[in-house]
Amino acid sequence: MKTSIKTKLRVGKIGYHNVLPFFYNLFQADEPGLQCIEAYPTKLNAGMRQGKIDIAPISSLEYLNHQKEYVLLPDVAIGARDFSGSVLLLSKEKIEGLNHEKIAVTHQSLSSVALLRILLKFKYKFENTFETSKAGHEEIIRKFKASLLIGDDALLFHSREFYYKYDLSELWWDWTSKPFCFALWAVRKTFAQKHPEIVTSFYHRLKANLNKNLSDIESLIRDALQMSFLDTDFPKVFGYLFNLSYGLDATMLEGLELFYRFANRLQISPRYKKIEFFDVKGRSS
Repeated sequence: MKTSIKTKLRVGKIGYHNVLPFFYNLFQADEPGLQCIEAYPTKLNAGMRQGKIDIAPISSLEYLNHQKEYVLLPDVAIGARDFSGSVLLLSKEKIEGLNHEKIAVTHQSLSSVALLRILLKFKYKFENTFETSKAGHEEIIRKFKASLLIGDDALLFHSREFYYKYDLSELWWDWTSKPFCFALWAVRKTFAQKHPEIVTSFYHRLKANLNKNLSDIESLIRDALQMSFLDTDFPKVFGYLFNLSYGLDATMLEGLELFYRFANRLQISPRYKKIEFFDVKGRSS
């Protein structure tokens, strides 16, 4: 991918295993014209809003909250059609006993927190309070009766104590029969309008790299994580990447739109408007 020396493409990267199929071998070391900025989801969201990042996989709810700022890359996302394995509600008792309880949520995620609130409010008809915490997950699960755990901490969670584990995308699937979309690849609209050829080139490169990595997940895990198939966590990571959905087809869009309607009902987001995609030929439409 060629970029102008004067126009550096600033790409945001989520610091979790779920983006490995997108990012492993996407860039060469010290590639001119490119800057990769790694952070947790809500920090990437802020970087995009503030104009510090040009393109990134942002929280799906971030797009709804600031639709005027972004256009989406077509057919790329991070979602799950049933369980995900990396967005968990950990509880010291069954979920049916959590009505009126205070639940700890992470400051690192936007969509996952919204999904939890939607499920508890509309699926279970609960009234809960939520406390956002920056403490480590081990401290949080000791302090609260229930807590939201996301990312690699959730995927690789081990504990000597017993906890009920609820996979939020699986609860969503069982309730709605729709997949759940956690992240969308967005471009700042001003950047896309000014540099459509850079965005188009990046998109085709991203898609080719994604398809290559997903064609051999075993090698991806071995090479990207230096993890042998003898490692106790290897089957969990393999199953995780195999089960995630990295496309944005019609059914994923249906699930996304339903999520947006619930977020608006919960009064945490504006009303959903038609999604605007970037035209990979170089024009936004």
